[in-house]
Amino acid sequence: MYNQYQGNYNQPPQQQWGQQPPASYGGPGGPGGYGYNNGAPPPPQNNYGAPPLQNGYAPQGGYGAPPQQQQPYGGHSPQPPYGAPPQQSYGAPPQQSYGAPSPQPPYGAPPPNQSYGAPPPGPPQQYGAQGGYDAPPPQAAPGQGPRFFGIPIPAPPPAVPVNNLPGYNAQFDAERIRKATKGFGTDERTIIDTLSPLDPFQMDVLSRTYEQTVGRPLKKTLEKELSGWLEYTLVLLSLGPLGGDLHLLHRACAGMGTHEDLLNELLLGRTNEEIFHLKEGYRRVYGKDLVAVVRGELSMKTERMFNMALSGQRDEAPFVNQQQVQQDVETLYRAGPGKMGTDEIGVCGILLSRSDAHLQAIAQAFPQRHRVALSQMVQNEFSGHMRDGLYYIAKGAEGDGQGVVRDAEMLYAAMAGMGTKDERMIYRIVRSHWNRPRFNAIKNQYQALYGKSLKRAVEGETTGKYEKALVSIIEQN
Repeated sequence: MYNQYQGNYNQPPQQQWGQQPPASYGGPGGPGGYGYNNGAPPPPQNNYGAPPLQNGYAPQGGYGAPPQQQQPYGGHSPQPPYGAPPQQSYGAPPQQSYGAPSPQPPYGAPPPNQSYGAPPPGPPQQYGAQGGYDAPPPQAAPGQGPRFFGIPIPAPPPAVPVNNLPGYNAQFDAERIRKATKGFGTDERTIIDTLSPLDPFQMDVLSRTYEQTVGRPLKKTLEKELSGWLEYTLVLLSLGPLGGDLHLLHRACAGMGTHEDLLNELLLGRTNEEIFHLKEGYRRVYGKDLVAVVRGELSMKTERMFNMALSGQRDEAPFVNQQQVQQDVETLYRAGPGKMGTDEIGVCGILLSRSDAHLQAIAQAFPQRHRVALSQMVQNEFSGHMRDGLYYIAKGAEGDGQGVVRDAEMLYAAMAGMGTKDERMIYRIVRSHWNRPRFNAIKNQYQALYGKSLKRAVEGETTGKYEKALVSIIEQN
């Protein structure tokens, strides 16, 4: 879903600071859930992720508990150099109303062909079916490394890690963090300024350089020296794209209860390559089979839906067969509104196996044929976690087909209503910011939908160093 947004993003920043007290790390994450809304403030509290609310998702409990610990993500392959930390500005795409397919927002100039990160440009890496943990890793295109969130990332173990990046002084940054955490008190602002501009390759080299220099993982230092939501933000940031998702997967499945809404965002709509790296990485870091862990958290048809997602066998063909699109539209209708009861597995089989381009074509054709948006059909025909998961996919397919409108709405939902859903706000910002051109498009859409920038919204919900950390991450784009 993220492959459209690959490119350099060296454009000027624009943002300021703001306010509101942070929830403590062990405190409640705030009432409410995801909540899709009507496209203009103040939207209704439609909570994304919950049981029976009509037009959205509801709260998932347990988000106030401290996340589980994980071993730092490390071991990567050499990558070419970078320039200065990237930055971007953003404009304002058109207004969109909820309940119907979203219009495609203008993202400004098309993203450049140069890939974000060190590896040279090339076609997106695609993987077919994965044969299990003992299968050899997928082969990248010549000159192309692994990709995650639509951007190149450092190659995970057993690849040989790179120790130096020309143009980036990891030793200098490691020393800055060591000094900021030495003795009594911690210089949180220096840590924020050091970590927030880094891309995945720089973060990886810094993490390993710091451990070699100080003798302790960077993650452990941050956990020891920081607290509350500032700790949560900077720990997640320090783990990089893949390491951060592995950390969140463990969080979603650890302890009492399952954070089902988090599982939706981590596992649904992913590329075959991303699923491969998540399964391999989870086994490497936690020593467990991710498929078995997720299966143990779910039941019945929802379990089968996530088994489909974790199979890593989505169609990723770039072209769209319009005849197949029309057949899928009719199959979806007959499996839902066109019959007594709902054929849940039939709907899952289409929405979880088709390519992003194909799903976008379905989302455009379905309301033309049956006068109801695909996402609204899902809301009408399903309930519980399966409804939330399929709704997440359907909303991502509508409009731009890349989930930009959906993700802007979900960021709003994390801040809407009484109390801020801090954990959701944090991981949505941190995860989105790695693909900086796409994050720029999300910020554009947020501005268009709600009449203010994402930065201003975050300033109104946070305060102190926690606020400065999130705003600094947003300002890098």
